[in-house]
Amino acid sequence: MPSKMNKFTSLFSLRVLTHLFLLRPFLKLFFGVNVAGRKNLASLDQYIIIANHNSHLDILLLFYILPIKQILTTQPVAAEEYFSKWKVLFKLVNYLFCPIWIVRDREVDDPLKGMKEALSSGHSIIIFPEGTRGIPGQIKRFKTGVGRLAIEYRNIPIIPVFLSGPEKSFPKKSAIPMPIWNYVTIGPPQMFKGEDQDITSSLEKMIRELSESNTAKRHKRYKRSKPAIAFAVYGIDGSGKSTLSRIVAKKLSDTFRVCLVSDNLEFYENENQKELQPLLTEKLREALGRHAKTAKSLKQYKIPKLAELLLRDHILGEVQRWYTPDIIVQDGCPLINLAAWAKLYKEEYFDTEVCAKAIRILTGKREAIRKDDPIFKKFHELAVFRRFRLDHMRLPDAVIFLDVAPAVSIQRIQSRGEQRQVHETEEKLAKLREGYLLVTHVVEKEFNIPTRILDGESEIDKVTASAIEFAKGSSLREPEYE
Repeated sequence: MPSKMNKFTSLFSLRVLTHLFLLRPFLKLFFGVNVAGRKNLASLDQYIIIANHNSHLDILLLFYILPIKQILTTQPVAAEEYFSKWKVLFKLVNYLFCPIWIVRDREVDDPLKGMKEALSSGHSIIIFPEGTRGIPGQIKRFKTGVGRLAIEYRNIPIIPVFLSGPEKSFPKKSAIPMPIWNYVTIGPPQMFKGEDQDITSSLEKMIRELSESNTAKRHKRYKRSKPAIAFAVYGIDGSGKSTLSRIVAKKLSDTFRVCLVSDNLEFYENENQKELQPLLTEKLREALGRHAKTAKSLKQYKIPKLAELLLRDHILGEVQRWYTPDIIVQDGCPLINLAAWAKLYKEEYFDTEVCAKAIRILTGKREAIRKDDPIFKKFHELAVFRRFRLDHMRLPDAVIFLDVAPAVSIQRIQSRGEQRQVHETEEKLAKLREGYLLVTHVVEKEFNIPTRILDGESEIDKVTASAIEFAKGSSLREPEYE
């Protein structure tokens, strides 16, 4: 009876509850943890887990996969000199994980003593045979300590685990983790005979083989020497740009890795949509977009829409960094939208010269524009952009303007059965159409951006064929991977 009570108390200790109801939900929500091979760990009472090591997130992920009953009896090996720099962090890590602390560069009779004591007492341990965090995405040569443990504790199985993602989610020298999906691939239990060096080599080989498994490859990040091509499709509301941009993205994916930046982020390969770990910035942008749609006046619409466009532009960089597509297809374009909407808000000032100046300012190419230029008085927003260093927006590498008569757009908007936004009137859409046409002319003539104006009232198949032909001919290049 006492043993059952002790077991019950252990399962519901504060430490276990912290893992179950705080750490694990946080990891799942923020890092989208995916685990393959849980069955290889589920039935074991004691084990030695070995894993590749690129991030301080590794320990959290390895505790994420533990059976509940093993949380209190599994101890990771950790470097004391790193965590002891911060007293609060040291106490927190000590409480949550009860590490076997290793002090590097200190001469000891047996560097494996703490690990042996844990194993002899019936505990399990977690080891990173590389010894320290290495180059992100690369597996270093294993140290032979794990081989020596395998010889002394031949009856304790060794579980190889490959971690994919933490080297990008929380890389070395990074202060803030990023919400990137992480994959944990658990190999089958291993028992060994032979010399310590042979055992170490075999385990290193197993981790490398797990890194090449289909599960791990899903998160493998390609390194590219050049940035992704940005291709934008834009037009007034009801023009069909969202439909066309999605079709273009899907069609281009038969050759390229394509990310669509629309109301949602979508990724395509071989004309199939792939799952993406959502970015926190994207969630905030979606919320701002929804808020803007409920505005009752252009004045109320302006600020949330401006913030939403800035975030959408920022997301382009995050998409390129974390998803590494060859092509980014944009449903709309933040910079072009900002410029075109000036026609609606300050029509009396908006012409070709002002448009070109505004684009130069918004993209940071403002060397020839003085601080006292009249444009900053006419468009106060540009001065704010400049003051707060928001003037680094990106022009697409090629653009399509999908041209539709405002009356046709209104009919399409009404057919959706949705509440119309404040600017969705025939008069306002007519002004926006003029703004987009002017901006399209400017980016082609002043910035040498390939442009195409397509008739959005034509049959979708005809419009799509023209768009694909233009996209593939607009300097789109083959992906270059290292």
